[in-house]
Amino acid sequence: MAPTKQELSLLINPLVPEAVQHNNRVLSSLHSLTAFLLGLSAGILALQSATGFAFYFLGTVLVSGLFHLALIQRSSGAGAGAFFPGSNGGEIEGSVAIGKDGVVRMDLVESSKKRGGFVLRKGAWRDVWFGGGVLSEALSGFVLGWTGVGGVLR
Repeated sequence: MAPTKQELSLLINPLVPEAVQHNNRVLSSLHSLTAFLLGLSAGILALQSATGFAFYFLGTVLVSGLFHLALIQRSSGAGAGAFFPGSNGGEIEGSVAIGKDGVVRMDLVESSKKRGGFVLRKGAWRDVWFGGGVLSEALSGFVLGWTGVGGVLR
């Protein structure tokens, strides 16, 4: 049976499961700590209702953007795909095939060629921007810090 595109992608650029788990833990810790600190700040600033949640949203976008820039710098321009598998379990953008000589070859998509030939994993940027509990556990930490400090200061 011929290997699937995802299996060929992982053969060319493997991701170690333990490393991916560690990266996800670091990302989750970063988002949780940031959300709690944003909640404390929102409580100190006495932000209420929509302005408080807008503060959380803007702060999260800023931190995720800085983290993404750090990943791009660390990976020499390859981006989040060097550290996170993405939405399709590590599938690489482009066509992957086994030649008649048994060698695995890959043709990168045009966007990859323009960026210097880096391999891009489909949806890896979503892991940075939306992963790590941004809309679940980090949001609850934000609300906890926000209401706790806001209640004490009033």
